[in-house]
Amino acid sequence: MQQKWLEDFKIAIIEKNFEKIENLLEEMPEIKSIGDLKTSVALINEAKKLLASEQSRLKENMAKIQKSKKFLQTREEHTFSKSC
Repeated sequence: MQQKWLEDFKIAIIEKNFEKIENLLEEMPEIKSIGDLKTSVALINEAKKLLASEQSRLKENMAKIQKSKKFLQTREEHTFSKSC
């Protein structure tokens, strides 16, 4: 179980499969060997970096969407005021 979990976790990180990462973290088995413990910590740190990067990307996209929304609202208001 432990080795399969490690392999599945590695694959989830490589695939950037955030849902699978979350599920695997919830199902994390008891780790008994020092080597597997070190590997698990390293993988969890990688997942953390990946999630932080995704969060940053999403924040940038939200800012772009908000900017576009404001532009469209301003344009709509300008168009509406001209037609009245």
